[in-house]
Amino acid sequence: MNSQSPGPGNRRPAIAAKSAAASKVARNSRDRATALRLPDQRELVAAFTAAEHPQTGQPLLAWANTLAHLHRRRHGDPLSTAGIDCRRAEVVELIDRWVGDRATAARARRPRAGSLGTTIDRMAAAHVHANHLLHHCERVSDDRVHAAWYRLALLADEWTDLVTGAEPVHRRT
Repeated sequence: MNSQSPGPGNRRPAIAAKSAAASKVARNSRDRATALRLPDQRELVAAFTAAEHPQTGQPLLAWANTLAHLHRRRHGDPLSTAGIDCRRAEVVELIDRWVGDRATAARARRPRAGSLGTTIDRMAAAHVHANHLLHHCERVSDDRVHAAWYRLALLADEWTDLVTGAEPVHRRT
């Protein structure tokens, strides 16, 4: 056994490389912990269907649930459309402000058609519409049902492109 203590001149390169790699991993894990994590399309769709606000610690999912609830109310009470639309605009603004406060430059890409909050609102509207048609059409195979779910799928793909930073694919709808 070597009784000599490892001093600056006695350090083995392999150990130094391992400790540098370990400190780099620790630093990267701290960076990842503070990075903004946006929900994926499945999480958003699940939030639209939840009976109450999801308790996940993710405020975007709670706001997505609120937007879907407002769209359902809008279907049921057309005379309250102005008030409901005003509340929707407030929730969209909350989402955009929350994301803007936390997003890094790479994650803060805005879609050309609007903000992240607007995209979630459009997805909520499409989901509520598709679900309504599914439950109220005479036949599930009705073309309107298929078209509504297809529209939601396109919006979900758009969301995925936004949160991953991919260039959006332009499709005709």
